[in-house]
Amino acid sequence: MSHLIALSVGPVQEFISAARRTRDLWFGSYLLSEISKATARAAAQQGGRLIFPSPHSQNELEPESDLNVANIILCELESGDPGQVARQAQQAAQARWLQFAEDSLSNHGAVIRDDIWNDQVEDVIEFYAAWVVRTNDYPADRKRVMRLLAGRKTCRNFSPGRGRALVPKSSLDGLRESVLKPVNQWRDYQRSRLRINDGEQLDVVGVVKRTSGGDRSYPSVSRIAADPWLRGLDDTHLSAIADACEDLERRRILRRLNTSAHGYPQFEQFPFEGTAVFRSRHQEFCEEEGIKLDDLKDLRRALKDVDSEPSPYLAVLVADGDRMGQALFQLGSPEDHRTFSQTLSGFAAAARGILVRNQGICVYSGGDDVLAFVPVDHALSCARALHDEFVKRLQDWSQKTNTKLTLSVGLAIGHFMEPLEDLLNYGRAAEVHAKSPRAGDRGQSERNGLAIHLHKRGGGPVEVRANWNDLPDASLEVRLSKLAQWINARAISGRVAYDLRNIARLYQSWPESTVKDAIQTDTLSILSGKQPRGEKSRIDDVKQFVRQRVRCADDLLQISRELLIARQIAESLRLAARRNRKGEVAV
Repeated sequence: MSHLIALSVGPVQEFISAARRTRDLWFGSYLLSEISKATARAAAQQGGRLIFPSPHSQNELEPESDLNVANIILCELESGDPGQVARQAQQAAQARWLQFAEDSLSNHGAVIRDDIWNDQVEDVIEFYAAWVVRTNDYPADRKRVMRLLAGRKTCRNFSPGRGRALVPKSSLDGLRESVLKPVNQWRDYQRSRLRINDGEQLDVVGVVKRTSGGDRSYPSVSRIAADPWLRGLDDTHLSAIADACEDLERRRILRRLNTSAHGYPQFEQFPFEGTAVFRSRHQEFCEEEGIKLDDLKDLRRALKDVDSEPSPYLAVLVADGDRMGQALFQLGSPEDHRTFSQTLSGFAAAARGILVRNQGICVYSGGDDVLAFVPVDHALSCARALHDEFVKRLQDWSQKTNTKLTLSVGLAIGHFMEPLEDLLNYGRAAEVHAKSPRAGDRGQSERNGLAIHLHKRGGGPVEVRANWNDLPDASLEVRLSKLAQWINARAISGRVAYDLRNIARLYQSWPESTVKDAIQTDTLSILSGKQPRGEKSRIDDVKQFVRQRVRCADDLLQISRELLIARQIAESLRLAARRNRKGEVAV
């Protein structure tokens, strides 16, 4: 008797969402993928023919391979006991988790309470399984087994509580007690190795995410924010700053990033923590590392010689495929589903390459999901490249399933000092907006969207959204790039957005049939009056832009929002302008 088996591994929330540092976030995603990979490998070894994931060879399921595996595994079993397959897969998931946990315990056992650790470590993995007898209707079989799996997950197993009185909870999610001994029992170097902030507590999952895998480093949000500025430095200043950081790295004060092909080759010119180039963060950095500010004197001298400072803003990119469930329902056989899965794996691998080329770092890229951090000056080009790559790879499946398969991308621009949880929430909110237009997004359709949200540290968010479009005049990312270029060329003042917003509010009560000429005249008057003296070369382009875009108050409000976002992009583009050895901006 043939069966279709679905397996689910967790917990997703604890592994991925609960994070205070980018390494917590990245390693949580990596950890879940590795556990899911072990689960899939065990199912295959028990005779299950994998459908999702669908690796080209069993080598792709080996530990630490490049393949990312989602936490849902689907396979078919021609004969045998599906319950036995599920049990073996569960044991493999547990064993892989315990490998990571043992790695952390062996390296940091001196600061860990063994009794609490032992209470928690066996009770982390959530595993669910469901199976159905195969029929000749694969879409119906898959629908039934996924419904059963969802039902099984609602009937979760609850183990007896093992809480400890007067033991603080984990700072990441508050679910479990901290496994850490009181800080007064630590040595100074142990605090640095764990990157623990004052008052921070970690449970078993938090410790594993923070420490497993040795000293493998992961770029921080500050490194991404500083990237445009670093790329824009001339050779002399960059060398002086890098030399000072090299000395700090030799003294074990600063960590070096792995810039090999399997690490972060995009940061080869400056493979160090981004906090190093933000002078305002040096005092806190010294407190974390247990050093004095004087230990950074060479670095601070090198930074003082530069006549600019890095921008503290970066972009969080969250992308998700559109209508994927609808397409999956149209797949008529396991073989079609396997080929479809391989297509998605190909996109995931290509997405990681796109992020590297755009100076970004990938947190997760598996199937149709992407989570990443990108410098602001590369955010638009990266989003466009991901969208186009997805559509190109899935175009045959769009035809076969009669489903328009596209990619919606949310970009949230935020300050690197914002809590990581907030930055992630900003990115997810932008992705939701990209999927579904709001009341003010006139004339836009569901899905296949790009949404950009700007979160400055003062004031409310600025949000724009549009459907992806290959026509330059109708494409949001092209418009924003053009506005950013005009701001840097001083053809438009970056501050004019607030004046345009005031005009728009003045005309909001006017009928659209009568407002066009008046609002265009006032808009052009504002733009011409605010234009810096002597810079008239692009005024004709600006006039054409206004006549094409401005027909009513809502259009002008949209332009004012676009200008505010473009101003932030313009700053990063200006900082990233490459300079040759004479200090001249390279065009």
